[in-house]
Amino acid sequence: MKALVIDDAPEIRIYVRALLERWGYDTLDAIDGFDGLSQIEKSSVRIVVCDWMMPGMSGPELCRAVRSATLGRYVYIILLTSRSDRADLVDGLSAGADDFLSKPLDAKVLRARLQVAERILDLEERLAEQNRELRVSRNRLERAYDQIQTDLAAAARIQRQMLPTSDCAVYPFRAEWLFLPAAQVSGDGFNFFDLGDGLVGFYHMDVSGHGIPSALLSTSLSRSLVPGAGPGVAVQSEFLEPARFLADLNRQLGSPDGEVENYATVAYGTLDKRSGDTEIALAGHPQPIVLRGSGEIAYLNPGGLPVGMFPEVAYESQQLRLEPGDKLILYSDGITECQNPAGDLFGDARLRSVIGDAVRRDDCCLSDALGASLREWRGGCDFEDDISVLILERRKTGVQEPGTDGKPGDET
Repeated sequence: MKALVIDDAPEIRIYVRALLERWGYDTLDAIDGFDGLSQIEKSSVRIVVCDWMMPGMSGPELCRAVRSATLGRYVYIILLTSRSDRADLVDGLSAGADDFLSKPLDAKVLRARLQVAERILDLEERLAEQNRELRVSRNRLERAYDQIQTDLAAAARIQRQMLPTSDCAVYPFRAEWLFLPAAQVSGDGFNFFDLGDGLVGFYHMDVSGHGIPSALLSTSLSRSLVPGAGPGVAVQSEFLEPARFLADLNRQLGSPDGEVENYATVAYGTLDKRSGDTEIALAGHPQPIVLRGSGEIAYLNPGGLPVGMFPEVAYESQQLRLEPGDKLILYSDGITECQNPAGDLFGDARLRSVIGDAVRRDDCCLSDALGASLREWRGGCDFEDDISVLILERRKTGVQEPGTDGKPGDET
């Protein structure tokens, strides 16, 4: 360890330096504070033994200069002084001195003080090394976090690409939707697609849990739920029978060892765009709401177990007819179970109230009204669960927006 002796008295410098070299230190010396400060800045000095009273720059002044300098290391300073006044000692410590040694010099006391200095410097070095390791680890974690965020953003874009982009497939019906994921990726999913011969298939699902595992299963299911989109259910005719389709899907998802990591609630159905006849099967999903053109609100019957829990589950289909002005509303339980800051649930009654208020306003988009009401209910907090809504509406016949020609998306 390198040590520096600063004293304007040559005999003191020689004596102290000789002691330090005997104890194994690599020593330097300086004749005054300015010379000492210069050597501290240019070399790797860790311990300084410095006289208090020196011409030009005193020991306390040197302490202040060292503490204000940017050295990249800690320098331990011992002041040699014949002063014993308490005020002087306070001034020395305030200036940045670490220790004092009284004159006349006692070699044993100096040796003991140097051992204290070594322990403190060794501790400082270990802390510095730990800080360096922590900085390296932090930088690695930051890079890993940035990569994860980039990957999640890419996954979120891919997942959103599996959601509807327009409602042309259901024309002359109309579709609207709401998608508010609790994280970048979501366990909720929905879509609709053409099945030919005037029929439209549609689904709404909610995978248990949150985050990446739920999103992966949601993406896989989304591919299975659309004809030709993936390697799942491949026979086109099976998409025409909702109950059979859910049973086949459940068998594919069932774990052979009986362990369930994730399951999904699903509503799957078909819609005849000419007659409004609708067939739908439920797998543990919240009961869809039928909003009649008159303003009446009704729920469909509960369905079977979620898919993925047991390999053999029977499902039943329900039939209904959507008349002009009617809406079929599919939603995830993230809506009714959404909590406000006080812990109260949004609930079914509040959902019906929002729907009823939106119906009474001809210019109100129901999905927008639900989104605004839920955000207000959360009070600015992030959503704890994914929230999604899919609404299929049979337009009122003969009603068009001014200046339209009856093309898809023009009728109201």
